[in-house]
Amino acid sequence: MDVRIPYGAYLASLIAEASTAAGRLLDLDEDTRARLAASAARSSARLSARLDGSPLEDATADAVDAGRWQRPAEVMAGQQSRGWAAALRIDGMATQDVAAVEYDNLVRAHAREHEWADRLFDEPLQVLSEVHAAVSAGLVDPDVAGRPRRTEQAVHDGAQGRVIFNTPAPDALPRLLDGLQRWLRGTDSEASTAHPAPVVAAVVHEHLLQWQPYESSNGRVARAAARLVLRAKGMDPAGLAVPEHRWAAEPGAYYGEVAATLRRRGDLGPWTERHTEALVEALHRVATAAGLTPAADEPGDRARRAVATMASGETITVADHAARWGISREAAWSDLRSLAVYGHLEREPKTLGRRFRRP
Repeated sequence: MDVRIPYGAYLASLIAEASTAAGRLLDLDEDTRARLAASAARSSARLSARLDGSPLEDATADAVDAGRWQRPAEVMAGQQSRGWAAALRIDGMATQDVAAVEYDNLVRAHAREHEWADRLFDEPLQVLSEVHAAVSAGLVDPDVAGRPRRTEQAVHDGAQGRVIFNTPAPDALPRLLDGLQRWLRGTDSEASTAHPAPVVAAVVHEHLLQWQPYESSNGRVARAAARLVLRAKGMDPAGLAVPEHRWAAEPGAYYGEVAATLRRRGDLGPWTERHTEALVEALHRVATAAGLTPAADEPGDRARRAVATMASGETITVADHAARWGISREAAWSDLRSLAVYGHLEREPKTLGRRFRRP
């Protein structure tokens, strides 16, 4: 499998920051870890379902979490399988019942991820098949669950129905999936073993989104697979990070970046940077929820005064901040990064860490 990722200075800095942020979470006490894992399962399930276009409402998810919702006895699809919309037997179920099944499946799957992570790099395709069967349980015909798709598909913009990108033909999937398996197992000359965990997670995530290997639920499988990589490689063994927060904020840009990767003929550099930015933000968010001191100096007076003048949605570059205060770019980057770590700013995607936005 051909994986092209230019390792620039910005990506290297993100990988280092992710490693440092993840390391701070390894010593959490068991109760805190369990609490954060349960919260992560609920948050990632809600966001992942919605990224795939689910109409899931918070009240529905709350009812599932509280045990006030009962799984329908029969929610199986018909025998014809022609993609997600046709595979669902929507005519026989209320919309929120469908959404509740989607959400319940994702929460249940999260609980099995430790088992799948242990096997991921030994039997990748079997694990991915089991993940698909779990997240689509009761929503597609049992013969479809876990089986590579046999129909032509394209990824559409849910709002306007336009095609964002076309997926490979079904007869190409066995070759593509075999290549992914060889890459993950390390049997290719340039395999996953040559890359750090955040990069491997990004590659797996992008390829599964691009290929859409199953008849349904491919986004959910891709996001779960990325998390399994981080679990298996010890970067996030308890599955605490929820990078879906970043992706759900800009779903069009999320799928659009896959289309951009195709236009770049497989150059995964920008996708990997964006993916690792989301991971870094998610790890910092977990640390804050755990009550840990952020892994950066607290923003100084200069940084706080700078952000206080910014309106919500306004952006600032490292160069602008340096020029305004008459400081070096290194000092300016340190100011803006500390503001981002403490949640006052967010990295602006596709700017190599040079532009930040006030939430």
